Order: sequence, then C-alpha cells, then structure tokens
Amino acid sequence: MQRIKLKCLVIREVDFSEHDRYITVLTEHGRKLEILCRGARRKGSRTANAARLFCWSEMNLYESRGRFSLDDASLLNPFWGVTQDIDAYALACYLAELAAAMSDTEEDVPALPGLFLGALHLLSEHKRAPAIVKPAFELRLMAESGFLPELSPCAVCGAALEAGGVWFSVRAGTPACGGCAKRRGADYRLLPQGTLAAMQHILTSDLKKVYAFSLGGDSLRVLGEVCEDYTIYYADKLFESLRFYHSLVP
Repeated sequence: MQRIKLKCLVIREVDFSEHDRYITVLTEHGRKLEILCRGARRKGSRTANAARLFCWSEMNLYESRGRFSLDDASLLNPFWGVTQDIDAYALACYLAELAAAMSDTEEDVPALPGLFLGALHLLSEHKRAPAIVKPAFELRLMAESGFLPELSPCAVCGAALEAGGVWFSVRAGTPACGGCAKRRGADYRLLPQGTLAAMQHILTSDLKKVYAFSLGGDSLRVLGEVCEDYTIYYADKLFESLRFYHSLVP
C-alpha cells in the first residue's frame, strides 16, 4: 500500500451505503481518479467538506493495486458561490461531465485542472457570464485533448482568409472561403468577425487569459453554438447535464 498526497478537484460524487462516498477527481496534473471515501458522510467526518462536488482539496490517499482510498483531506477552495446560482451550478455540472469524458485514468491532460479551476472561480465570483465561460472551456478543452481546429487558411483552396469572410465546418474542423464553402455545402457556417476573434483568443492565449474577452449579440450566440456543436461532435457523446443547462438557459 502506497501513500500519495495530491491536490484534487472533485468532479463527481456518488453516495453509497450509510456513511460512504465515491468521488471522481481531477488531480493537479490532469489525471482522473476514482476514490473511495469511507465514513465521509458521518457526522463530524474530517473529510466531509473536502470531498464534495467542486471542492479543490489537498488529499492524502492510499493506493493499492490501482485502487484509491481517502485517508485525510484539507479544503483549499470550496467554490461555494457556484452552488448559490442555479445557472452557474448547472453549467459547472456540464463542465464536470465534459471534463470526466475528456480525461483519463492513465494519462494526464495538464491544462485541464487550471482551465476548470479558472471557470469555477469566475462563475463562483460572478466575474464572467456563463455564456462566455462555456464556449471558452469547451473549445480550449477540445484543443488540449487533441482536437485543435484550424481557423486559417481556406482548407479547400488554400487562399488566405479575410475577417468577415470566414466559414467554418464543425465536422472538418477547418475553415473555408465563401466560394469553397458554397460548393462544399451546408456544413459550413459564416463566422462573424467577433466570433472568429474570440475563437482565436481562446485557442492561442495563456490559460490564465482564456476567459478574458468580451462578446455580445450575434457574435456571442454563434460562438456558443459553434463551440457546443464542435464539442459534441468530437467528444462523440450527448451530455445529460447539458440538456439540464439548456432547460434553464435556452
């Protein structure tokens, strides 16, 4: 049996029996772990608060034959503000389900913890609207997971693309000029200049600045639609938490 100390973000919790809980966490290195928390639901448990959904905690674990059990934990940031706003909570649940789908127990996704912690901080403190946080998280996570879209030049004819004339295919993950997009069919949609600029920012900026942009109107609407469609297509999964989020935020 091996002792391990890790900073972890809880992205899923499942209660079972009378006093115990299973949690799924993202480690500080971006790996997904399943952890058994014995007695976490007992009154006065020293691990109860640190082993709750969306809590960022330092955990002392026992590992045996690839199975992990929680020995002790200290809470670093509970992000309580997320649970005080139904829209923010619903979005955080979707981001957690997406993070679980795109992470692995055998391989690190180094950018994921910082990306998720940044989103939780902004949602908890009401510093960014969910409509900004959601597409930024989706697009950057897909890029960090190996599904980096191209935004220039035209993938069909190779011509340079000008702002205001960029069409994008979710299925191909590539752009096209107006003429090529028209010939290729309805899969391509025109990106408003603001949408294109936001996508470029999300994909190229430092992780700490991924959410540092402003957008509104049709540009924000198209950004949300394109990033969501791109995520669902390449994650190859329908997310129940996303349906719940859209029932609150059409």
